[in-house]
Amino acid sequence: MNPTKLLQFFDDHRERGEPLVLATVFETQGSTYSKAGAQMLINEHGVFRGMLSGGCLEGDLAVRAQVVLESGDVQIVDYDLANDDELWGLGVGCDGLMRVLLQPLQPGNAYVPFAQIAEVLRGGTAAEFTLPLAGEAENELVIRVEPPPQILVLGAGLDAEPVVRIAAELGWHCTISDHRPAYIDSGRFESAVATHCIPAEDLAATLDLSRYDMAIVMSHHLPSDRSYLMQLAGTGMRYIGLLGPAGRRERLLTEIGDAAARLKDRLYGPAGLDIGGRGPEVIALSIIAQMQQILAMS
Repeated sequence: MNPTKLLQFFDDHRERGEPLVLATVFETQGSTYSKAGAQMLINEHGVFRGMLSGGCLEGDLAVRAQVVLESGDVQIVDYDLANDDELWGLGVGCDGLMRVLLQPLQPGNAYVPFAQIAEVLRGGTAAEFTLPLAGEAENELVIRVEPPPQILVLGAGLDAEPVVRIAAELGWHCTISDHRPAYIDSGRFESAVATHCIPAEDLAATLDLSRYDMAIVMSHHLPSDRSYLMQLAGTGMRYIGLLGPAGRRERLLTEIGDAAARLKDRLYGPAGLDIGGRGPEVIALSIIAQMQQILAMS
């Protein structure tokens, strides 16, 4: 889920003091579009942000949300997608069960719990939240909310721009760093959360590298890439991508000496999945796809 539009929707309604309904998937069986923990927001006019299905359940949820706002009570909806023609007439054609909790968010109670969930989605610390399940044998649901991945892009060349754009479309937070002021000044990195002009050898002394989940080394400058790898070797990042051919990778690993062993099983070079095609956009897509693959395995 990309939380950016969801958070903007929430902020707009909170600023105006308007109520919302939080829809949360809390149980699934079989094949479903979303899994437990997926969320969307619906306002009093049935307008929503976020998706729990491919668009087939959202209309029904919007109608139910109006009842929740009028009554002030939580509601649980079961969607048996294997038998949807009989139960809902939606014609989904999937083969799974999805259970969704609808709960009102009111300005009077400070939009609890989504106000707290929003802070995690803005880049805070992962946290668990308790949601009410009225009428259930167990009356509480605990969901864990993870912040968006923090990606460090080392190199601000033209090929870094689509990496940042695609990552931002997924809701990831990208930080750009390059030792060349001209690259930083001329780059189109509006969707990055931060850009820095830092000498490569000062990266770890300037940024808290423990904040980042993944990094992609793409400065196209051997001395800088060597310095980046030396510093990244001392982190716990689960993915470190390196642009360039295998021969360049082996040269850099030889040059960083003992630090190379600390990159074992975390260094992906040449970075990106083999998806075919050429050009910076395709390469960026392949890198982000590989990062997503690693995230899904974690």
